[in-house]
Amino acid sequence: MTDSKQKLIFVTGYFGAPIAEVASDIASSKGWPVCDLDARIEETDGRSIARLCMMGGEHAYRNAEFEEVSRICEEAGGGLVVACGDGILYDDDSRGLILQHEVVITGEDQPLEELWERARRTEGTYHAFMKFGTEAEKRAKFEEHHARQKALFEQVRREQTSF
Repeated sequence: MTDSKQKLIFVTGYFGAPIAEVASDIASSKGWPVCDLDARIEETDGRSIARLCMMGGEHAYRNAEFEEVSRICEEAGGGLVVACGDGILYDDDSRGLILQHEVVITGEDQPLEELWERARRTEGTYHAFMKFGTEAEKRAKFEEHHARQKALFEQVRREQTSF
């Protein structure tokens, strides 16, 4: 955990989980501001996340994400809640920074069907598997993604306890 002058809470979760809403609720309950990581990346980079991914792929996006998380960690002076995408913890460098602070993973208690329905309604998703194929193929890819996220989040829980 961080010292009291630099409190950060990073909120992430399963694809389809209400990450932004949970971050907003936490910020409101603490009287802290909330920051949308993707919005900060877009502001800093000058391109939309979709354009950034299209031009440089996921690697460019993860680099931009790490750079912005680094800035947030350096600049934070007081309480801040950061809403992150559902894949931020896949990057080892970002995960290392984030785990020095409080991490909230949302969606763990939501049924898979509820996450699926919410994911299906997500406009502008960057998950390519949600853009192509039949509904059954999308669902199968969603379930594979969910299983990978579950394993990752379990690993993150173990890493959190080691700090």
